Amino acid sequence: MELKGKVALVTGANGFVGSFIVRRLVEEGLRVRALVRRPEADAEVRALGAEPVRGDPADARSAREAVAGAQVVVHCAATGSDDLAEAMRVNAEGTEAMLEAARAAGCERFVHISTVAVYDMAKADPLDEGAPLVKEGRAYSVSKAEGDRRVLAAIERGLPAVILRPPCILGVHPTSTWGHIVPRSIAAGRFPLPLGGEGHFFYVHVRNLAEAVVLCLRSEAAVGQVFDIADGQSTWGRYAAHFRTEPLPPVPESQAPNFLSYRGRFPAEKIRRVLGYTPRYSFEEVMRETQQALGS
Repeated sequence: MELKGKVALVTGANGFVGSFIVRRLVEEGLRVRALVRRPEADAEVRALGAEPVRGDPADARSAREAVAGAQVVVHCAATGSDDLAEAMRVNAEGTEAMLEAARAAGCERFVHISTVAVYDMAKADPLDEGAPLVKEGRAYSVSKAEGDRRVLAAIERGLPAVILRPPCILGVHPTSTWGHIVPRSIAAGRFPLPLGGEGHFFYVHVRNLAEAVVLCLRSEAAVGQVFDIADGQSTWGRYAAHFRTEPLPPVPESQAPNFLSYRGRFPAEKIRRVLGYTPRYSFEEVMRETQQALGS
C-alpha cells in the first residue's frame, strides 16, 4: 500500500505505544487522527502532528464517527484493569466496535496491537502464532485473547486486518510499564522474582514496534496474518540488574504470573521472514536509555 496522504486513525494515541506509532505514521506522510477520550490529551497529540478526535473506542457510535473517511486503523487502546468486566469492555468489545467501524468505512488495513500475554504459556513451547490462547486467568490476558479472536473472525469475514503480538515493550515514556513503572518498582525492591530471575525475558523496543506497524501497512503479504514480534531475549534477572544491585525478594513459582517463570522459546521468526523485519536497537542500548531517563 502507498501510505503517503492516506488517512489513519490511531486509538490509544496519547499512550506509550500509540504516541510512538502516531509519530512514525506522521513521518511516513499519513494524515493521522488520534482518538482520545480526554480533552487534555488534545495538546499532546497535536504536538505529535495528529488531529485529535474525541471519543471512546468501546462506543460503537464514536468509533464509526472517528473511522469515517480513514483508510487505515491502528488499534492500540487497551486497559490493564484487573476487573474482568471492564477489561472485556475495553479490550474485547472495544476491539469489536473498531473492527465494525473499519468494515463499515471500507478501510484498506486494520492493525491490531495485541500481546504475548494472550498465549497459554503453561501449554506451549515454543510460543508461536499457532500456540493456544488463554481462556482463563488474568483479566488482561483473557480479554486481550478475546479481542484477538474477534480480529481473527473479522479477517475470516474479509477485513484486511493484521495482528501484532509483542512481548515486553521497552522505551522511555511516563506510562511505559517495562521502561518506567517496573524499573522504579525494581529499584525500590518491590518486584519479587521466581526461579532466581532465570525466567526468559522477551522484549521489543517501541520504535521497532512502530516500524513493524509501517511494514504491516505497506506489505500486502501482511493481510490476514498474525505476527509475533521480538527483538531478542534475556532473563528477568539480567533485566532487573540494570536497576538494582541487591537481590530482589524471591517468590515461589506458583505465586508468580506465568510469564515471569516461562523458560520456553518465543522465536518471532515469521515477521522477519515474511516482512523483512529487522530490529534497530540492541538490548544494552535500550537499557542505557532507560537508566538515563530514570537518572540511575
